[in-house]
Amino acid sequence: MSLPNVTIELVRNGLGLVAVTNDNTCGLVLTGVAVADKLELGKAYAIYSTDGAKELGIEATGDNASAYRHISEFYSTAGTGAKLWIIMVAATVKLSEMVDVEVATSAARVLLNAAQGEIAVLAISAQADAETTVDGLDSEVYTAMLKAQALAEDFLAKIMPAVILIEGRGMTSADELRDLGTEDKYRTAIVLASTKNDGSASVGLVLGQIAALPVQRKISRVKNGSLPIEYGYLTDGEAVADREDLATIHGKRFIILRNFPNRSGYFFNGDFTATAATDDLNLIARVRTIDKALKIAYNTYVEEIDDDVDVNEDGTLNRAVAAYLKQKIENQINNVMAGEISSFTATIDTSIDIVSGNDQKIYLDIIPKGYLSNIRVVLGFKNE
Repeated sequence: MSLPNVTIELVRNGLGLVAVTNDNTCGLVLTGVAVADKLELGKAYAIYSTDGAKELGIEATGDNASAYRHISEFYSTAGTGAKLWIIMVAATVKLSEMVDVEVATSAARVLLNAAQGEIAVLAISAQADAETTVDGLDSEVYTAMLKAQALAEDFLAKIMPAVILIEGRGMTSADELRDLGTEDKYRTAIVLASTKNDGSASVGLVLGQIAALPVQRKISRVKNGSLPIEYGYLTDGEAVADREDLATIHGKRFIILRNFPNRSGYFFNGDFTATAATDDLNLIARVRTIDKALKIAYNTYVEEIDDDVDVNEDGTLNRAVAAYLKQKIENQINNVMAGEISSFTATIDTSIDIVSGNDQKIYLDIIPKGYLSNIRVVLGFKNE
C-alpha cells in the first residue's frame, strides 16, 4: 500500500498543435566544379554557415569562387546557423536548364525533392549566358522564369510550395526591360541587384534577407537596416548611386538596390513577384504568408482524411463536426501565425451532400498585413 499523495498527469495534446513549418529555409542552385571526396555535382547538401561551404571545398578563390560569393552573401544577412540547401552544377548549365520540370535531374527539382518541402524560397545563379538578349536581359532569364513557374506549380501540388528567384543577368537598359506586371508568374522573381559590376546578380544576398525575416515582412522594409554591402550595382554593371532610371526599373517590378537621401547604405526596392500589381500574390511576402497558411491547413486536416463523421438527413455535415473543423484550423493559424497576419477566419460549407461523394469545402480567409510603401507628409506653417 502506497502512502497517500496527490498524483498529477500532464496532458500534452490538448492544444492540438501541428508541426512548426519551415518558413525561412532557403535553397541555392550554383555553378562550379566537383571537389574530390567533398563535393559532387548534382547532389543536394544542407549547410549552416560559410564554414559548411568550405568543408565541401567551396572556397572564396578558385573554381568555386562564384558559388562561395552567393553563399557568403546569404550568410551576411541570414546569419550563421540559418539552414541553406545547396546544389552545384557545371558552369555550362544555363538558368533555364536548372529549373526544367520535365527533366528529372534538373538541379532545382533535385534540390526541392531532397529538402522535402523545407525550402520556402529558392534562388538560381548561372555563369553560362545565352549570348542573345531579349527585353533588356540575357534571353535565358525569361525562359527560366517560364520554366520556374511550371516547376513551382508542380511542387505546389505536392504541398511543397516555393518561390524561385532568378538571376537577371546582363541587363542592357531600363527602357528595354520587360514589364513583369504583364506576366502571371507569381512564384518567380527576377533580381537585378548586385554587389559586383560584372553583369551578375546577388541572388544570395536577397535570399539571405528573406531568410532573416518573418513571412509577412518585406525585404525592402527600412527598419530592417541597410544591407551589409559596400557597393551597389545593377546587372548592367553600372552603380546604383545617382541613377535616374531606378523608378522605371522599379515600376517594371524587378528587385534592385536603392539609396535614401540623408541615409547611408543600400536597401532593396521591394520584393515583387513577376505578376500584375492587382494579383494578391504580387509580393514575395504575400506568397510566403499564404504558403505558411497552406502548410498549416494541410498538416491540420490531413489526419481527418477518411474519418467517419456524423451527417444530417440530407447528407450534409453535422453542425458539431463543422464547428470542430472550424475551431481546429482557426486555433492553429491564429496561434502559429500570430503577428504575421491581421486576422483569420474559416468557413465550413455545410450545404454540401458529402454522403453522395461530393468534396467537403472549407474556406480560409486571411487578412494580411498592410505596408506603408508610400507615405505622404503635408508640411507647412500655420498662423494661429
